Amino acid sequence: MVQPSRRSALVGLAALGVAVTAGGAAHARAPRGTGAPRTTLHVVTGEDGFSAPSTAAAGAVAVRLRTTSTSTGAVGIARLRRGVSEAEFRNRLRRVFATDGQESIEAAKALMAAAELYGGGFTHVGTDTGYTVELDAGAYLLLEFLDFEGERGRDPAPGQEYVRRLTVRETRTDASPAPPCATVIAVDVPGRGPRFALRGRVHPGRPLRYVNRMPDQVNELALYPITDDAVTEKDIQAFFDNTAPAPPFDVSRQLGTPPLSSGRAITLTPPLAPGRYAAVTSVHDARPLSAHGQHRILTVG
Repeated sequence: MVQPSRRSALVGLAALGVAVTAGGAAHARAPRGTGAPRTTLHVVTGEDGFSAPSTAAAGAVAVRLRTTSTSTGAVGIARLRRGVSEAEFRNRLRRVFATDGQESIEAAKALMAAAELYGGGFTHVGTDTGYTVELDAGAYLLLEFLDFEGERGRDPAPGQEYVRRLTVRETRTDASPAPPCATVIAVDVPGRGPRFALRGRVHPGRPLRYVNRMPDQVNELALYPITDDAVTEKDIQAFFDNTAPAPPFDVSRQLGTPPLSSGRAITLTPPLAPGRYAAVTSVHDARPLSAHGQHRILTVG
């Protein structure tokens, strides 16, 4: 396996976050609690195809995600805004990853004006991951983000990316939710900048809640195992400041969620083992938000 470069491993979906303010409120609402899932969607993505159900019941929808290829494994959910076609959404998403600088900023604004992002899951070969998201009745898309990132993914021809329609029907359950053991919250702290706040303690095999409270800013949560006990927050900061030669965490074992729109929340069930993980984001303005201090070491145990 080719060792990912700093850009390919950590920038990836970051282009979605640059200066996004346009059209972000069409479906936005304050995060609400996630009930016990009535529907579980089993999604398999890989070089040989993309398998996903086409319907779900409204309310808490669980997704179990598996990848069979190193070129896939970043599956998310999006909802098109009124009047936007699937073809237009594909073109706008592809353009985000095909441009740089100010052109990329404008492309990201155009994408956010076209769709609301509900997050999803990162996984890698040899492990399954899961997440639960609250969905109202309506039409959604399940998509493989890496298909839109050129050579980092499968690099299919335009229009051949893995995108599947998901119809959510108005059938709800009153079952009580399984409470998360901890909540990671993306916040913008006055005078300090973007940060990850943590409530509770992270335990193996327990749900982990992620809430994006960054105003007018999409954001992701990427979790990477830290294998060196000597690594500190300063080492992570040095990496994002470009003063460290290599990431102080294992970029080949990414877990977490692709970007969520502002005000959204998702419940993750990643296969976290006891130990330490770097919680980071590659979403950026002029620099990655983690370069501004939005990173945190999570201890799982």
